[in-house]
Amino acid sequence: MNTGFIDKYFINPAIEHGIKSYINLKENKTYNRLYTFELSVIRALTIIYGEKSIILPYKIDNEKAFICNLIMYDLNKNDVYKFFNLLNEYDQFMKDIKVQVKATGIINEIETILIDMIVKRNKYKEFSQNELAAFDYIFNPTGGDLKKLKSIVASDNGLIKKCWEDNRDLLTETQKKIITIKPNLLAPDVYNRFGYNIKNIAILDEEEINKINERINKEIYKTSDEEVSIIKKEKFRLTSGNVYVDVLMLLSIIATIVMVGLILLSIKG
Repeated sequence: MNTGFIDKYFINPAIEHGIKSYINLKENKTYNRLYTFELSVIRALTIIYGEKSIILPYKIDNEKAFICNLIMYDLNKNDVYKFFNLLNEYDQFMKDIKVQVKATGIINEIETILIDMIVKRNKYKEFSQNELAAFDYIFNPTGGDLKKLKSIVASDNGLIKKCWEDNRDLLTETQKKIITIKPNLLAPDVYNRFGYNIKNIAILDEEEINKINERINKEIYKTSDEEVSIIKKEKFRLTSGNVYVDVLMLLSIIATIVMVGLILLSIKG
């Protein structure tokens, strides 16, 4: 029944449904499986930008913060609004779904923008193997609700699968080539220790890499005057920390010196 009440959605209905479904899933609550695709989109966004960057703006109802978070890795703002419009089109499609009509084009365009987001994010921070595996399922589901839904509302032409696989290979192969041709790079764990990522370092020129390496080496091998002073004191200190023991030690040293002196005098005599 239409009561005349207009629902307030966060950005648009698709994003609202996707985020609500994601939160319910995280809290082991039921969610409407009709929103499986929207859920997969939000899942992808939380991996790319971090869960807090996607869920917190929703919880505090700050759409501007949500938009700003989506462009933090240099995504064009026009692509963000295109992304929103496409999700809104998908929502409209699902409200008036017809058997003979497919949403292939809409889904492909949405997921193409998601892949672009992934590529741009990877320039700043690489994805883990688990995260890449999650993307594998989103763009090429092998089972479950997402595969079932896509088989109903979209034609499986393999375009997105191929697009994702090509970009996935590029994410790793390009970085491998960059690292290979930079022999002056330090070990990855050394960079990690000082807050660097070797893939971000590898794209710098030789001079910048050498400067960073020099700073790291100074940190690794530096020993301050204070530390040297402490080391010297520790090395030559004769106190045990116990007065009684220290007195006995001192008397023992004196007795040894006296005995050595008497021996030398007897030899001279």
